[in-house]
Amino acid sequence: MLRMENELRARTRSTARLVAAVTALSAGFGMAVGFFTRGEPVTGIVSGVLIALTISAVEILLQGRWTDAVRRLPVSVLFLFRTAVYGAAFFVMIHLAEALARRSWDPVVHPTRVVSNTTLLVSFGFAFAVNVAIMLARLLGPRVLVSLLTGRYHQPREEQRLVLFMDLRGSTQAAETLGDEKFHRFLNRVFWDVTEPVLEAGGEIYRYVGDEIIVTWPVRRGTIQAACVECAFAVEDALACRRGRYLAEFGIEPRLRSALHAGRLIVGEMGDVKREIVMLGDTMNTTARIEGACRAMSKDYIASAAALALAPLPPGIRAQSLGAVALRGKESGIELFALTRHNA
Repeated sequence: MLRMENELRARTRSTARLVAAVTALSAGFGMAVGFFTRGEPVTGIVSGVLIALTISAVEILLQGRWTDAVRRLPVSVLFLFRTAVYGAAFFVMIHLAEALARRSWDPVVHPTRVVSNTTLLVSFGFAFAVNVAIMLARLLGPRVLVSLLTGRYHQPREEQRLVLFMDLRGSTQAAETLGDEKFHRFLNRVFWDVTEPVLEAGGEIYRYVGDEIIVTWPVRRGTIQAACVECAFAVEDALACRRGRYLAEFGIEPRLRSALHAGRLIVGEMGDVKREIVMLGDTMNTTARIEGACRAMSKDYIASAAALALAPLPPGIRAQSLGAVALRGKESGIELFALTRHNA
């Protein structure tokens, strides 16, 4: 299993970052409301803490105990729910902080302009804006959103990256057995369950292509404790833990084949109406060919020598040399290794 320096789970870290950001925004929002309504600045800080406690409890439930229910909700429903909860938290907690500061709930005895139609509107407007940002981060990916907003890849740039392709084995037969609609649910469930170990490994989910998921790492991040190498095994473990649920609901269990490669990519923004950050280059094409070699050679996991030169094998992983393998479209063979666990 992956041993990251931070022992918190990936989703917990994500929730913690979200709560920290909302706390800072809430404190600033509360102080601004206090300033414009002749309140005390400290009231804003107190309201920020109260808001953070409320929202953190909601997010822990949404990304913890309620995860399975949340994943079945349409984006619009989740967006409206979050906006309503956040807006109520912003408005009510500012009122509560003001009442605590004045030690009175009676606006007649201690009149204040904090509670008004204006602050109600501003609270829900602010909640709407925050949740637009959250939804965009979920739809695009937080790193992609930040890169688009900062213009990091407005001009194409060259990067050295590790690339992992993971493909669902037997997908054609599974689609025929389950039918299109049920197979879609099955594939979506697989992608949800794959996400946690990918995030734990520090990987970026670049794209879903049919029944395939593409993950990338900047070389420095991907080679920490050979995270890029262990990622596919962590995914295998995550799916194995849920084997009973897959069999009960779908009658089949997911198995993936994986291909890991490293090299140069050109990364840049592309498109107009639907803009995205695209990675192009021989490295991406070669990884796809290696994934094809997995299928042709009946191997679950193959890595190139280029990838293993950057990320040495972690304990418990064995590499069997497959020699220089001729790949379609390549003039010369690529040295490949089949990766397995010692106890496999």
